[in-house]
Parts: sequence; C-alpha cells; structure tokens
Amino acid sequence: MNRTYSLKRHKEFRFTYRTGRQVGGGSFVLVTARNRKDKVQVGFSVSKKIGNSVMRNRAKRRLKACFSPLLPNVKPGYNLIFIARTSALTAPFVSMQKSMVSALMRAGVYEAPRAGEAQP
Repeated sequence: MNRTYSLKRHKEFRFTYRTGRQVGGGSFVLVTARNRKDKVQVGFSVSKKIGNSVMRNRAKRRLKACFSPLLPNVKPGYNLIFIARTSALTAPFVSMQKSMVSALMRAGVYEAPRAGEAQP
C-alpha cells in the first residue's frame, strides 16, 4: 500500500474518530468518515492491550496486507481507520479478508468488482 493513502496527522485521526461511523468486524473495528479530498486515506491503530511492540506491528502488517488488494474497490473521499482486536494476530488470513470486505460493504464504502476484474 502506497504511503499517499495513509492517515498521517493526529488531527486526521481525531476527526475520523469524532465524526465517523463504526462497523465491527471479526478481528478489527472499522471507523469511516467522509473527507474533503478526492482520495481514500487509511490508518491502522493497535492498542497496547494487544501486546508488546512486536505483536502490535504484526497486527498492523496483517491488516495492511488484507486491505491492500481491496484498495482499488474502495470509493474515494473517505477516511478509514482499522482498529485491531486481539484476534487479528491469530485469525486466518482469508477469513480476515472476507470480514474486511463485509465490513467495508456494510459501511457503504466498497464497490464490488466488476465481472472482468479479479476478486480477492
């Protein structure tokens, strides 16, 4: 995932948390909010309750790896924050990606791939 798609500033995270809508997934929580830009911005958040820095970084890497192939199908103009739960460390990759697609669809920010495109 390219760095241009990431939420970088604390102000952007605060705005998304304050005005966003939460959708629960199996191993994460998704917070979505409209932004004024014409692109998607994504942030990943992992609490210290998950574990030490190695475990937190592993959870972030897994979430990023699940989200990367889905990025082209996300509608532009949204801020997304994925908040990892403890099960993000042990959940099977395929089930995590399926729950990510369903959470994005419930939030209304995911466009299903067309017939000719590959599906994740």
